[in-house]
Amino acid sequence: MTEGLRVSKDLTLPLESATWTFAVLAIKGAGKTYDSADLAEEMIKAGIPIVVIDGMGIWWGLRVGVDGHDGLPIVVFGGQHKDLPLPMKQIDRSRQAVDEDKLRLMVKAILEARISAVLDTSELSKGMQRRVVATFVNELNRLNANFGVRHVFIEEADMWCPQRGLTGDVAVSTGAIDDLVRRGGNWNLGCTLITQRSAVLNKDVLTQANCLIVLRILHQLDKNAVRTWVESVVHPDDPKILKWYDSLRELENGEAYVWHPENPEIFKRIKFRKRETLHATREYFRKVQTAEIEKVDVTEFIEKFRKIFEPKPKPQEIKQPLPVTHVETTIHEIRPVYPDRRLIQDFTPQPLDTVTVDQILPEVILRKTRPTVEVSPEPHTPVGRVLVVLMNHEGRDDRWTGAKIKTLIRDHAWPDDGAEDGIDALLRWEILRKQSNNYLRFYRERVKIVEQACIQEVA
Repeated sequence: MTEGLRVSKDLTLPLESATWTFAVLAIKGAGKTYDSADLAEEMIKAGIPIVVIDGMGIWWGLRVGVDGHDGLPIVVFGGQHKDLPLPMKQIDRSRQAVDEDKLRLMVKAILEARISAVLDTSELSKGMQRRVVATFVNELNRLNANFGVRHVFIEEADMWCPQRGLTGDVAVSTGAIDDLVRRGGNWNLGCTLITQRSAVLNKDVLTQANCLIVLRILHQLDKNAVRTWVESVVHPDDPKILKWYDSLRELENGEAYVWHPENPEIFKRIKFRKRETLHATREYFRKVQTAEIEKVDVTEFIEKFRKIFEPKPKPQEIKQPLPVTHVETTIHEIRPVYPDRRLIQDFTPQPLDTVTVDQILPEVILRKTRPTVEVSPEPHTPVGRVLVVLMNHEGRDDRWTGAKIKTLIRDHAWPDDGAEDGIDALLRWEILRKQSNNYLRFYRERVKIVEQACIQEVA
């Protein structure tokens, strides 16, 4: 275990910086990924596991040592250089989707095995990439607190949390990363946001960074993004700061200002050290033959992962095949109807090397019944009160929480007693559904409004 993270001959960061939020900002080609990999190398050598969210397919190079150095033990999930695939499921003959349940199990396995990992999403569509990132980061946020310190590197962070277009999958991935940068320290998580488009990185996320690593920047819009961060630290009209903005265009490749305004205070212009692992860019492969690349062996880590993620199935007793079975359902219970089961009695012994087992899988018919629930204008049941506030709401139907529903019930001057029971009932009936980001989605089309005239006498 080292005493610090030596990223330059002029700067050693403290080990506790593994829980900081870094923002690495630069134009294309200035060295932002190269310098971030220096930081990643130092963390792994210090015994701090990392995760890299890589939408470009270049971070697998951490596995390959250069200039006499050894590669690092890190498992690559997905991409052209994968050790293990990202979990997907087949929708039909031509379409796949992210298997979110298996992806969550994958996160748990990574944490339990204490391995470092690269999540390479470069071969997926943009929508699928964001779904992978959102599910993975949300589960990492939920589970990591009990597994010790871990650092998350987010390559091209503006892909996952842009300033605009916060709808659909973009909103989900932005929300997950926003939680990571705001509350990651409570879960023993730090992160590094890397982008060449600092002008379009979500400002709510950028301003939460507590350490800025800024390399060469030319465009005024990108300088303005840096100014947004700086204004939270010093007075923006300070003459020294204005001069500093102008100096950013003069930085050489790999050269950066590191600015951490809190204890320990750091404001230093440094040249990051030379990488000890492969910088796997196109420019590199124009100079070097791929035959020279030798990855460090991570078989032990992959086997450790598979023992957790892919446990061997327990042998099961061979049963008599069941015939086609109907399943009768109501809104409250599912009652399978089976015939009597018997062990196979007429099994004929086969040679030891030729055992044949015939399996007949039953076809199951699930019959759904949708009950009709009538609610009066002045509802007297928890389900009724919840439905009224959901239907009256004019905002988004996919951002509901139990607390929000209770608040709106109280705004109607109704008691919120039993609101949880009402929400649970609507979840069972699939009128509400919990999403991967833990928000509830309301399916408005499932509720039919019937207007009925009512004559009231007025005194």
